[in-house]
Amino acid sequence: MKSPLNSFKTLMLFSLIAILPSASLSGQTTRLIVIDPLVIAETGNLVNQPPLQKVLRLPDKGNPISLITAELKLASYDEVDLYLLTKPASVIFDEINILPDNINDFAADFGQWKDLLKPGARIIIHSANLTSEPGGETIVRNISAFTGRNVTVEN
Repeated sequence: MKSPLNSFKTLMLFSLIAILPSASLSGQTTRLIVIDPLVIAETGNLVNQPPLQKVLRLPDKGNPISLITAELKLASYDEVDLYLLTKPASVIFDEINILPDNINDFAADFGQWKDLLKPGARIIIHSANLTSEPGGETIVRNISAFTGRNVTVEN
């Protein structure tokens, strides 16, 4: 005869499996949506997302790349959507301005993402103007090389 404790443990385990979302079982993409406060008005309503999507609003202070890395350490994502302030050939994270001339200074920061993102994960930079100059393509190519992931720019 099974003990009540073993039955309770089994019931709790099955309950936990049923409650926790599983991307591999559901076929849904797990997404991290990163929003810089400077562009929040352009992002629309991203707060009410499906359960496999997390919205990370960047604070005004701190290294945003490190903050994103900290979140990537907590969960495994298929996609990272970056809603950031951009200009032609420039990504602006609060006090950090990533340009073609200094992109290599951030190789180690972005390089950490390589081991944290799921294989085949995508990084999407939402921008209307980043790649309007050739230097923007340089930034995208370098982030892709550092992270080992496909990086695209969408308007």
